Amino acid sequence: MRAYPELAGLNDLRSAGWSFRAFADDEGEIGGLVGWRDAATCVDVLWIFDQDDCRAARFLPAATAAPGEMVWNRTGDLATCVAAVLGLLGA
Repeated sequence: MRAYPELAGLNDLRSAGWSFRAFADDEGEIGGLVGWRDAATCVDVLWIFDQDDCRAARFLPAATAAPGEMVWNRTGDLATCVAAVLGLLGA
């Protein structure tokens, strides 16, 4: 964590019930990491392509009137996106 302090936020997300999985790029190599958290009122997702290229979004769950609708999003570096998501969670 000393070499990459921005990764500390991922531990905070895991503690808040997030799951993470690596995903492959078009060549079959690891293209990044995706994290998600399903809640009764929303689904939060974080895509990490690089420490400087991340996207976070909140969607309405399937049980709502507008399933899959994106109601919030952020783009930027990892630290910015993680901080924004933690803000949504009230952390």
